[in-house]
Amino acid sequence: MPNTILLVDDDDTTNLLNKYFAEAIDDTIDVVTAVNGLEALQFLENSDIEAIGPCFVVLDVMMPIMDGWEFLEEFNQRFDAKFKEQVTISILTGLDADKIAKKAKENPLVQDTVEKPLSDEKFRALIGKHYAEKLSQ
Repeated sequence: MPNTILLVDDDDTTNLLNKYFAEAIDDTIDVVTAVNGLEALQFLENSDIEAIGPCFVVLDVMMPIMDGWEFLEEFNQRFDAKFKEQVTISILTGLDADKIAKKAKENPLVQDTVEKPLSDEKFRALIGKHYAEKLSQ
């Protein structure tokens, strides 16, 4: 199970619902929200990965200031391999899901894509896929 889930989406309602779903899975998970990629990077840069990791990032791609693709580029440049190993990134898609999923598969930082809106079932499946051994404990 991740210690921290970072929800990155410019839609406050989406963040609120996803936070609720994440906390329903395990109330010991620290759920943090950011409304754009820049805020997410700042959170990660100011965090001790040993304290927050493993970290699960659910990343929207269409956001103002810094979109998801720009976040991925900056994340790749700013963090070392050890830090990146502690972070699992899933892309959250709304429009053009097939196009976004194809582009996401080309990026080695992205482990998965999931279509909006997330539901409790989708969120559990996503967490279970990447943290299955810890979810069953």
